[in-house]
Amino acid sequence: AAVEAAGLGELRDAGPAEGACPGDPACPWPLPQVTAPPQLDLAVIRLDAAGRAVEAADVIVDPSAPRGQAVRLDANLAATGVRFRRWSAERRDAPASAPFTDADDLSPSHGRGLDFMAPYPASLFKLLVAFHVEKRIAEGALWAGEIVAEAWAPPGEFGQFQAPEARPLEEWVERMITESDNRATKAVLRHLHAHGEVARLDADLARLGLDTLRVEGTSPVDGGRWAPGEIQATAMDVARLLWLVAGGPGVLWRTPGGVAVTRGDLPEAARQRLQALLADQAMHEVLSTGSRCGAAPPGIPALVPVRFLDPASGVEQAAGQDWGRDVRPCNAAAEVRFLHKTGLTWNFAADAGLVEPLPGRPWRRYVVALLTAAGTRFVDPEWAAAARHPCDQGEACVSQRLARLGAAIDAWAVRAAAWDARRR
Repeated sequence: AAVEAAGLGELRDAGPAEGACPGDPACPWPLPQVTAPPQLDLAVIRLDAAGRAVEAADVIVDPSAPRGQAVRLDANLAATGVRFRRWSAERRDAPASAPFTDADDLSPSHGRGLDFMAPYPASLFKLLVAFHVEKRIAEGALWAGEIVAEAWAPPGEFGQFQAPEARPLEEWVERMITESDNRATKAVLRHLHAHGEVARLDADLARLGLDTLRVEGTSPVDGGRWAPGEIQATAMDVARLLWLVAGGPGVLWRTPGGVAVTRGDLPEAARQRLQALLADQAMHEVLSTGSRCGAAPPGIPALVPVRFLDPASGVEQAAGQDWGRDVRPCNAAAEVRFLHKTGLTWNFAADAGLVEPLPGRPWRRYVVALLTAAGTRFVDPEWAAAARHPCDQGEACVSQRLARLGAAIDAWAVRAAAWDARRR
């Protein structure tokens, strides 16, 4: 119901060329309504205080299911009845021109069912990288303090040469997650390639039964080349990965081969480190909106990390930008910690994490994962005739309908938790 109410089919499309529209005289004006709602994959796992799954849901949206379709989940919370396919911009724009083949499958384990092209996870894929690095550090296969160097550095502000940076591995990982730093991510991936760990990353996730989570096609030379259709994720597999990061008693789920996945599959040191990193993520601009406090409707009412706030103005300063809004009013009204990672590009948006209540606030605990092709090219109807993109005017860069979706999920979780308490 929340997905349907979000009304993604009402969005306006600024076109595939980033930055060309609005502004280019050739742009259709005002921006046209989308011909079909952008693809969306949304998963939620509601948890009890111990970390057991109480209930779960997965909903997809695509041209064949424009109002949203609930995905069947088996006893292990694996999506069934859906055949997840690699992303292809060409097939999205002209689906009849190139029928799917077996080579388009993200995972053979999901079998037959409704074809669904999984949206590119954008910077959310950095969560997969951090999960692997922290796990391997805790296992003793990687060293947190090892000095890792970039292959090369981009030119400076005025085109001048910059020497490549070298930092301890965990410092790169911290920057990769908390500020979504792309240079840090390249350095980490280059290091993983050099140690034969990228193939192991994919294999280890598959062993956990999360075989739609894959980091493929990246460059061993510099850690770059992040391509839609090669770096892959689906919402329920991301949600289950985060459930493992949250921890819980007993068997969390079983793999298709029947192997039990438990809290012990992630060392406690790695769990604590990942939770700390995700709690410190700066960008709250998709399902939660505190970074743009006042410029977007409240989403998940999450606390923005104080470490990134200017003490005088309350403005968030992170990821190389000044967000331009006093965050303190939204932090004062915050009800939860959102241990999460976002991703945002012209064509894609993603946000996934663990939501936990702040002291004295209404109780709820859940994991949420959103992956959608509703990137910043898609704007809300009220901006259809604007001369500039809302992001260029200090407003929210992504559709505010995603924030409303986040708020609806959170409100549902509060009601459900209260209902559970009354029944007890």
